[in-house]
Amino acid sequence: MKSTLQNQRGQFVIEAVLLMVVMLGVFIASMNTLREGKYLANLIERPWAEVQGMLECGVWGPPSKACKTLPGQLGRQVSLKPN
Repeated sequence: MKSTLQNQRGQFVIEAVLLMVVMLGVFIASMNTLREGKYLANLIERPWAEVQGMLECGVWGPPSKACKTLPGQLGRQVSLKPN
């Protein structure tokens, strides 16, 4: 009976080590995928482009398009014809 209990403990330890190895492998693979895909960078950069357009030009959108729609950035508009 004592040998059966020791076998169960040994099997539990081996299964625990195997599970830790599998979980570590999944964690490393997912971290590599996240780094290569630059998901976190896209999560931060994409909304920042919209905010940057609002900060620079006062219009929601990327700065390259937003500054073109700002009235102060257009050519001077005059209602009277100069002499």
